[in-house]
Amino acid sequence: MEKKFAIIDLGSNSVRMIIMKIDQDHSYRMIDEAKEMVRLSEGMGREMILKPTPIKRTIKALKLFKKLLEVHHVDEVFLVATAAVRNAINQKEFLQIVYTETGFEFEVITGEKEGYYAYLGVINTIDINECVIIDVGGGSTELVLVENRQIKEAISFPFGAVILTEGYLDRKQESTEKMKQLEEYIAKQFKKVDWLKKAVGLPVVGIGGTARTLAKINKNEIEFPLTSLHNYQITSKEMIAAFNKVSKAKIHERKNIPGVNKERADIIVGGIVPIKCLVEYLKADKLIISGNGLREGVFFEKYILECYPVNRLLKDVLHHSINNVLRNYDANIIHSYHIRKLALSIFDQMTDLHGLGKEERKLLSAAALLHDIGNYVDYYNHQKHGFYLVLNSRLNGLRNRELVMCAFIVAMHREVDFRRDWKSYSMLISKKDFEIIIKLSIFLNIAEKLDRSEARIIEDVECLIEGERVQIKVKSATSPELEICTAYKVQKAFKKAFNRDLEII
Repeated sequence: MEKKFAIIDLGSNSVRMIIMKIDQDHSYRMIDEAKEMVRLSEGMGREMILKPTPIKRTIKALKLFKKLLEVHHVDEVFLVATAAVRNAINQKEFLQIVYTETGFEFEVITGEKEGYYAYLGVINTIDINECVIIDVGGGSTELVLVENRQIKEAISFPFGAVILTEGYLDRKQESTEKMKQLEEYIAKQFKKVDWLKKAVGLPVVGIGGTARTLAKINKNEIEFPLTSLHNYQITSKEMIAAFNKVSKAKIHERKNIPGVNKERADIIVGGIVPIKCLVEYLKADKLIISGNGLREGVFFEKYILECYPVNRLLKDVLHHSINNVLRNYDANIIHSYHIRKLALSIFDQMTDLHGLGKEERKLLSAAALLHDIGNYVDYYNHQKHGFYLVLNSRLNGLRNRELVMCAFIVAMHREVDFRRDWKSYSMLISKKDFEIIIKLSIFLNIAEKLDRSEARIIEDVECLIEGERVQIKVKSATSPELEICTAYKVQKAFKKAFNRDLEII
């Protein structure tokens, strides 16, 4: 029986909601999301009192969210409140008002718990072993140290984009002196954290609207060809350039910078400073953007990770997300895994011919599993539909370059001359990469044709490389005439790519 779950995150700057659907086959997908910039922490000051106007905005947003929940017939809602509510003197009164007006009962989580959820959202959707995660909210900033995919340390600071802006900066235009004071303050806070010293050199993973803004600014500048922000990476130099662009602009100019949300323009500088200071403190060479954070972390903990009770982590981020995509697109999973088996067998036995390694093998494995997802749109030209779906599906664990290469391999699994110019993606893949794509697509093409009937008649293959000839001997209990005849159609492309004649017996 399918279920629908919602997670609402009430932060200092915004209130956000995701609605997830879990189907009978345990696949899941987001079916709706909502965000309202409520600025709940606005004007709290040193008194730490939630003010009437921000409370009104928040209640109004929550009532809108409740209507969405009713429309979607959501079965269960998990509600968390973070820094603004956590630090408010009038927390109990506020929560009572929320309950009276909306029926929502929020759990006020600690800063450490907030960091833990952020960690779960990152580590289960990005293939990374060591890093420092930073989540800059409106009223707090969390840092998490990750080693060997495990959370080792976590800390929450009582400052975020709204608080830093109100305490140090001018919303209209930042002065050099005020900026210097703010950076010195944050650097001083970071130096107090002993475990940060041993994290020098690790990459930084940024969560939240501020980090996404940095990515959007960079994407617009370089005319990046993909839309996804998850696992988007920018160099420290590019991050500094984006920071300088917004910090030197007046408020009305900031609103016109491509990538900057107009509702966030007045506090964006205050939000970027902690990220900038952390990257500089750790001497990190890059910032990795995570599109997933607290809400996704809650979802994983409550509804997915019960199958992984030992360390509460997915064993293989990429494999998990591919299996989820296959179910979402109603793919023939048994056929997909058989195609992968045959394609990888050919790849492994022809190493001396192609000279490719572990990374390319991973791409072939992924593409083999995904090769038929375009059938979800339509059988005709399903390889072309597959190209689009791969580029726009949640395939966690692949970098952008790998994602594009995987999409091309899927698109070329039926015909090598896929009519899409790779140069459109030359920012991510080179001519050499495209030559690799062609070779991998040929292996996938052969494998798919060797299971033309989708009945797994051919159990495995034996490959021999002899001079100018490559022989593939099929292992089958019944007559594989249809499969062999179909596979011979790849001869011409094989000869062109490897300069060898192909024989299949």
